Order: sequence, then C-alpha cells, then structure tokens
Amino acid sequence: MVVVNTASAGTVNVDTKPWYVLVNRNSGEALDGLNYATNDGAAVVQWGRHDGSNQQWKFIDAGDGNYRLQNRNSGKVLDDYNWSKSEGSGLVQWRDLNGANQQFHLKKSPDGYLRLISRFSGMAVEVEGGSKADGGRVAQYHDWNGANQQWLLVPVGSADGTGGAPGSGSTPTPGTPTPTPSTPTVPTTVATPGGSGATGQATSGTRPPSAPSPTAGGGGGGGGGGASATRFMGSSTVLIGGSMSDASAGAAPFDVRYNYVHSQPAPSSDYYSASLCQAGWSSWWGCWSGPTTAPGFYVTWGDDHVAQATYQGKPRPQKYFWTWYSLRDLGDMAGQGDGPGEVVAINRADLLTRYLNDYRFFLQKIGTSQDMIDIEPDFWGYVRSLGDPHQVAAQVRAANPTDCGSQENSAGGLAQCMIAMAHKYAPNTGAGLHLTCWDWSTNMQGCVKDYAALGAKNADFLVADVSDRDAGWYAKPANGGRDTFWNDQKAAAALEWYKTMAESVGKPVVLWQIPVGNMAQNNTLNHYKDDKVDWFLSHMDQVANAHVAALLFGPGQQEQTTAETDGGNLINKTIAYHNSGGTPLK
Repeated sequence: MVVVNTASAGTVNVDTKPWYVLVNRNSGEALDGLNYATNDGAAVVQWGRHDGSNQQWKFIDAGDGNYRLQNRNSGKVLDDYNWSKSEGSGLVQWRDLNGANQQFHLKKSPDGYLRLISRFSGMAVEVEGGSKADGGRVAQYHDWNGANQQWLLVPVGSADGTGGAPGSGSTPTPGTPTPTPSTPTVPTTVATPGGSGATGQATSGTRPPSAPSPTAGGGGGGGGGGASATRFMGSSTVLIGGSMSDASAGAAPFDVRYNYVHSQPAPSSDYYSASLCQAGWSSWWGCWSGPTTAPGFYVTWGDDHVAQATYQGKPRPQKYFWTWYSLRDLGDMAGQGDGPGEVVAINRADLLTRYLNDYRFFLQKIGTSQDMIDIEPDFWGYVRSLGDPHQVAAQVRAANPTDCGSQENSAGGLAQCMIAMAHKYAPNTGAGLHLTCWDWSTNMQGCVKDYAALGAKNADFLVADVSDRDAGWYAKPANGGRDTFWNDQKAAAALEWYKTMAESVGKPVVLWQIPVGNMAQNNTLNHYKDDKVDWFLSHMDQVANAHVAALLFGPGQQEQTTAETDGGNLINKTIAYHNSGGTPLK
C-alpha cells in the first residue's frame, strides 16, 4: 500500500497508479460492484474477495486531497446517490461527473487501515450493520472510526493479493477462482451507535426471557398451556445457531441463521409490484440488494441460501430466524423517534397502514419457507410502560381491515394482528413475540400479565435476548463498568424467568443475541471476554428444563466478539454438542 501522510488531521494521499482491492477490516470482504453491473445506479456491496475486475478500484485525483474511486469493470465511480446527507443512505456506481458526492478523502485508522470520507456529506463509507455476509450493503454513516468503516488498500497483484496480474473487463484475474455472482444476503445487524451492529436496546445486561409449549413453527400456533414441548421447528432437541459468516455457518452443524429486517416501509405499493428495484429505493429493506434484483430478494435469497447449507460436504439445511424490527423507523416517521414515537405512530392510520403493508410483503416473500419471526424487540416494553396493552391505542382495523378487521384497536390488537398475518401469509413459519420486560427481576408477574394481554398464547414462541454486548466490553469503565458476567446464581435466576414466562403462555423460548465472547479473549476490539457460550453449552439440561428451544449466538454491536474472532470456541462447542446427540426439548 503506497500512502503518504499529508495532514495533521490524519488525511493521506494515495498512489493513483495501481488498481486496489479494498478489504473491510470488520468482515475481511472486498468492496464489490454487485453482479459485474455496468449501469448507473448499480449497487456497491461487500463480497468474498476474489480480485475480479468488479473488485478493483483506482483512485483518481480530484484535487484538495480528494479522490474519485473508479471501478475497473464498469468504469464508473463510487457515488453518494442523489446527493444524500442522510445516515444510512446507500452508495452506488455512477458515471464520472466529478461531483462533490463522488469525491472522497482518506483518513488514517490503526494498522494501516483507512476511512473514506465523502466530500459532500462528510460521512464515512461503511458496511451497514457491521455485516459479515456476502452482499452486505455499503452505505454512509457519521465517522466514528468503526471497524466496519475501515478499509485496507491492497494493490492488485501484491503479496497481499490472491492472484496474478490484473484482469480486464468482467473476466476474473488469471489464477484466481471464478467469482460467484455477487448475490447479496442481508446485513447481519442493524444500525446502532456507530452506524452498524444490532441495536442492543438493553437497559440491563440480561434481557427478557421466555418458555415452552407445544409444537411450534407450523404456522397455526399449536396447542397450549404449559405441556412439555417435544418438538420445535421440526426438531426434538435444542437448536443451535446465530449470526455469522457463511464460512463459520458451514464449519459446524448449526441449525439456524439470524438477521434483521429494519427500515422505513416502502413509500407506495408500486415498490411491491415492480419487477426490479430502482437505485433510489436502496434505503428500503426490500431493495437492499440493489437495482439488479426484484423487491424482497433480501428475504427470498436468504431463505434459499440457508436451505442449501452443507456440513462436511453433505446437505444440512438451516432455518432462517428473522428479527422484524421496523416500528423504530415508524417512530421516526411520526417525528418522535424511539419509544414514544412508536406508540404515537401505531395510532396514526396512515403510518400503520404502510407498516402493515410492508409486513405483509415481507411475509409473502417468506411464503412457504419454514422460518421464524421475532416480532419487534423493545416495542412491547414501551407499550408496557404505558400500562395495560388493551388501553394503548392503535388504529389496527383502519390500517388493515382485510386481515385484522376483527382485532381490537390497541397495542394488544396489533400484536394479535401481526401473529395472525404471519400464520396467514407464511403458514409454515413460527411467529414469536419478543419479551421486553426490563423489570423482570422485580416485576415478573407484571410481565406475565402484560404478555397475556398481548395474546402471547397465540404466538408460536417467545424471544428473549440475553445481552447486547460482551461482558468484557461492559466491564470497561468507558462502557459503564457493569458486571454482566454470569455465575450459577445469575444463570439460575434468568432460567427461572424464562421458565415462568414459557409456562404462563404454554410456548417455548428462543434465546437470541447471546454474546459470543469467551474467557480466553483479551478485551480488545472484537475479542471481548464473556462466559455465556461456555455456560449454556455445558448446562444444556438446565437450558431445556427452562423450556428454551433454541440458543442463537451473535454480537449486538460491531465491536463485540464474533464467531469469526472467538478462536473457534462456538464452532468447537457446537460440534461437540451435535456429536453428543443434542439435548431433548422439555
């Protein structure tokens, strides 16, 4: 990499002669012109590095320390689409107009990595959501020096490269693998402080839990009342899964992959019926995959992708667990943001109509796949803070008279509407209400009462998140100095909480967003300590006794330990769990 420091602010000059592959620090994947597209507005994503011409970029001097990044395959340059100054707006390829929205300067980050800062917006180029997946969307967000905003410039053909001399056109570089078409999956997490990473709504280190029930996942919300569950989503043993790269997901016999759906709803029904997305639609989840794909491809491709998973060379299909997390965005549309804005938004028929239309389209894209849906983390906690869910107003019948005309106009009616819609439009999919009871340790019966009012008995399962950050991260004084490590006493209290909620509605619990850290880590970026992987996978009988049907591991923010940075701990323990025959559901 040939760069010369030129300013005390940390900006740098770059050699404009070579073609570079830009490798993201967080994911290890390369900046990629999706599907070798050459049209204006073509999506830019991250993809597994193959050094093909669509992953090669040249820096063109634009003056004043700024550069345009030209893609070798398309000849077009990286472009802040439509001159946006909004956080989260996507970057595309566009013909070179030398506009300020096509110019970027470089800032230094540690270890030779650089950040690309837009001259027009002042924002940094990042992989949205801290995604590690092929097809992770590239967008802009305020410059906070996150790992997903840091890029290594590797000259093509250098010692750091994977192939020989640069190729041309859309032909892969000689000596490199033929590139798989850059078909996107989905961002692995949602924006949080810093522009990516799952929002860890948490107020306490351990989150709302839940419990068991009859067979779930068959769409109709199976039977009830506290009977011991024997099967869940087709399995008789506790499922193991999480948020991880394809390589990690294939390195052990994982059962489940998870991801978010998180954006404002489509502005009109035209989005749903279009044959292809348009470049200007990229902020909507249905077009995160860019203008070369059909609306909703994010979901259909994801479902198909995990269904073709293999382990040790043999087919081993996985299931998708989608976290539907879009009322937060509806709160923004109501002008009041997180929490208060959401409960205002559900009482506006115009906004709730758009939201439920979007939810219906999402369910239709799932279709007959056997997925799981986690319905709205945090939101039910905001509802609970206002009192009886039956008394929190929502324009359910006006917003969706076709599917929900008989439901109560309340937050409870909205919960029932969303469960019923899932069973109608995605009949093989399980619908789960997210347990948001931040006060569970002091008001467990209050949570039992509120989830009864929300109609949780009609869901197929409950979802609880364990913690949104590794315990080692929280322990740092700069992050609050909190003790969120587990011991047997803390674990017993949490498991009792899951069991109580499960038995109160007769449904199993899925534990989601369980930190991946382990005690061999050193409490540095992406290597934080935690003890929950080791605790859960060495106490599986206790897990099953609490009516937990699935353990889903993953970071709640991009600084945390992942399955790719934990030294193989999660993979090795999952293999051992599978080899033991698994733990029967109870």
